[in-house]
Amino acid sequence: MKQIQIYELLPLLRQGFVAMDKDKSWYWYANEPEIDIDSYTRWIVNSGPYINLSDLFDIAPFEDDWEYSLMECGK
Repeated sequence: MKQIQIYELLPLLRQGFVAMDKDKSWYWYANEPEIDIDSYTRWIVNSGPYINLSDLFDIAPFEDDWEYSLMECGK
């Protein structure tokens, strides 16, 4: 499978947010997530669905620190 950049998926996804966790796994969230302050390794949401995009696609890691990876998608 060819590795893709997250930017290629942004317009194809439902409206929401994408972010990469510290372990380099990308997720789509229906609602804006926050960094989990207990572990400081992942994003969490209080409500709404989320999907592990890295289970579906081979997505390249974010080019900066993971905590800056949060982006809106589906617009």
